[in-house]
Amino acid sequence: MLAYIHYVLVDPAYKGQGIAGHMIERIKEKYKDYLYIEWMPEESKNASFYERFGFEVMDDGIAMQRCNFANKR
Repeated sequence: MLAYIHYVLVDPAYKGQGIAGHMIERIKEKYKDYLYIEWMPEESKNASFYERFGFEVMDDGIAMQRCNFANKR
């Protein structure tokens, strides 16, 4: 299965408090049994943020994904 996430948004008043990272970790946990989690950052300049959580830029675009295939073995 595939989980497709567009982006994570946090109210600017709360940025820098780790909220987005916490949300990403919860999403990764919720969908840990899916083969892929694909992420589409709102701007390509934000890709490095998602890379910190194990996502990689796909060869054919700016969508990012985390493969949970290792959990299936």
